Amino acid sequence: MADRRLFLRLVVFSVCRGSVNFLVRSALTATQDYPPRIIALKGLTPSGFRHITASFPVPFSFVYSQAKLNCTLQNSQFIMAVIEKIRSKGGLLIGIVGFSLLAFLLGDLFSSQNGLFSSNEITAGEIAGSKVNAMDFEAKVEVQANNYKMQTNSDNIDQNTMDQIREQTWGQLVEELVFKPQYEKLGLSCSAVELVDMVQGKNPHPQIKQAFTDPKTGTFNPANVANFLKNMDNDQTGRTRNQWLLFEKAIREERVKQKYSNLIRNGVFVSKAEAAQDFMGRSKGMNIRYVMVPYSSISDSSIEVSDADLKTLYNATSKKYKQEAMATVDYVMFDITPTDIDRQAASFAINKLADEFRSAASDSAFVVLNSDGSYNSSFNKKGTLSPMLDSIMFSSAVGFTYGPYEEGNSYKVAKLSAVKMIPDSVKASHILLAVGASGKDAVLAQADSIKKALEGGASFQALSDQYSTDQVAKGKGGDLGWFSPGMMVQPFNDACFQGKKGDYTLVETQFGIHVIHITDQGKLSRQINVAYLEKKIEPSSKTYQAVYQKANQFAAANATAEAFDAGVTSAKLTKLTESNIMSNARMFAGMENSREVVRWAHTNEPGSVSKAYEFGSRFVIAKLVDRREKGIGTMDQVRDQLTAEVRRDKKAEQIKAKLSKGGSLESLASANGQQVLTADNVLFASPYLPSSGMEPYLVGALTNVGAGKTTSPIKGMNGVYVVQVVSVADVKAPADLSNDVKQSLMQLQSRSQYEVESALREKAGIVDNRYKFY
Repeated sequence: MADRRLFLRLVVFSVCRGSVNFLVRSALTATQDYPPRIIALKGLTPSGFRHITASFPVPFSFVYSQAKLNCTLQNSQFIMAVIEKIRSKGGLLIGIVGFSLLAFLLGDLFSSQNGLFSSNEITAGEIAGSKVNAMDFEAKVEVQANNYKMQTNSDNIDQNTMDQIREQTWGQLVEELVFKPQYEKLGLSCSAVELVDMVQGKNPHPQIKQAFTDPKTGTFNPANVANFLKNMDNDQTGRTRNQWLLFEKAIREERVKQKYSNLIRNGVFVSKAEAAQDFMGRSKGMNIRYVMVPYSSISDSSIEVSDADLKTLYNATSKKYKQEAMATVDYVMFDITPTDIDRQAASFAINKLADEFRSAASDSAFVVLNSDGSYNSSFNKKGTLSPMLDSIMFSSAVGFTYGPYEEGNSYKVAKLSAVKMIPDSVKASHILLAVGASGKDAVLAQADSIKKALEGGASFQALSDQYSTDQVAKGKGGDLGWFSPGMMVQPFNDACFQGKKGDYTLVETQFGIHVIHITDQGKLSRQINVAYLEKKIEPSSKTYQAVYQKANQFAAANATAEAFDAGVTSAKLTKLTESNIMSNARMFAGMENSREVVRWAHTNEPGSVSKAYEFGSRFVIAKLVDRREKGIGTMDQVRDQLTAEVRRDKKAEQIKAKLSKGGSLESLASANGQQVLTADNVLFASPYLPSSGMEPYLVGALTNVGAGKTTSPIKGMNGVYVVQVVSVADVKAPADLSNDVKQSLMQLQSRSQYEVESALREKAGIVDNRYKFY
């Protein structure tokens, strides 16, 4: 819709622009007594041209700029001639522009979603008969996103988190429109008294206990909650109160849902008769002998399957072919890989910088300014560098350089930047100050004050208890214990391992500002810092453009399914296939940020060929092979399954006819090229035959066959059987079935909630069309 409106605007603009150009040019052409020289607009000023266009129904600046591009006026006499000519055509111009504007307004009226004759509401789906408007849904998502930002104190949300927020918002709509009416019918609610009990009562909500448990004693103190509620309005930004209200709303809704779940769980029942039947199914085993003629003994080509056969079976069994929305695509990839020229460019660049790097006064500054990789300030023990560098670097002096050499997709030069005696482990304590609404400068000032107090002899534990936001370490007086290099984030690690025992220092990390006290250090060892100058071997813009052009030319030249297949063959490309692509899939063929092609596959018709999509270091062009809507699969879509079933049924009839001639198992086996097989302790609860696999229908049929009897031919999953029941275990249900009742009830309760929710969702007829928008 937005594309059509943009197109109409462009048409109006083009018509208006063309009209002005036409009138100015025609005026110049008609006034031949004053031939212009097209060089620059000197004779006509903005004030003069404003007089010309006084009656134009378009902005002066627009008309003036168009005239300026098309004419040169030499003198005032010529100007007046042009003015008269344009004025004589003013009615024509007004008509053209007026018609264009009217067409735009009518187009918007007829085609927009709010238009007078619009019948296509933009819906993200339908839940329990209620349409979910896409704009309304996005507004709800935006509210949830803002709540997330407020709770996490962040300004940005990554794509994965945004997808989760959309799923959460959709789930809330389902809860509101499908499940909430069920709660209301039953009169379920969470009163204010219950809420107070969940927050400050003897058995508080688990999240309350987690947040307000004293780390020193490990006990929950309701007074801490009361103190928090009393002081939460001290946050003048209102964030604390808003977060609390959202939390209260969530736990109230959770309580109501839990009540509904408990009603369902406690509403199911298992009788003694049911428990006895389950017991017999698990305990009453049969020993059998049998002959099985597999369906594979008859070739598929010998069985004729007609469309009438398929239609008959489809009409009788169509409900079992329920499916989700899925798509299958063929696709080709054009990889954006470095050429030999790109490799040469990277080699030239690294060699040009290598000499400067060798003599650089500051290795870190040089790397930051010139390298494609980042500078790493960490020190390494012997044996931790790559084998190629480890021995040579540890036997060299500071300033030694190695390279250029190739590693991975880069050329590198390694330089021994520093040598230090560094401990192999450190013991430290810290006070963590989170950077909140007060800002980093205020927190840094507070951290500096704490550091000075500690250096003056203040108690680390007392200040940690008072200020630290690290709840785990806070309970231990800020003590982090012993840790090895690399266990902490880099700035924290460097401060601890490059400092001295007894130091107090301030460090900023992604968690906040740390006041660190190095309380002890382990054994010192010689460690080195290696600085790396790196130039990546990557495609140049010229390489990128060449691949881009090649991919787009392929897409443009092979825009039909037939042309796509032919183009793949002629270009000797590798055609790949991705099947069963769900409409809500966030990724295509394992490629990151490839949701766009999934949306394309579910909004186009089979046979369509996509444009060239760029995913990471490749371009992808896809051909839509098949697209299936959610619901019952059509006969054509399940034709292969139907054909297999019809063929199996016809084979079963042929085999049954052979086995119905009678005789012993041995004679039947001999006549059909099979063997007499045995199976012991065959159970109804576990319908499995060692030589055949799962056969639930067969085992079910055997439960009513007495010992010593032989069955008539029975159609199974894998073939047709004739079975002799040798013996049946003499098992009776015990008088006391209380444990069996309990076990069966637990199994029934464990699936009851899921089955009820599934039934309600199915009854609600949920249609999810979000894949068309996201």
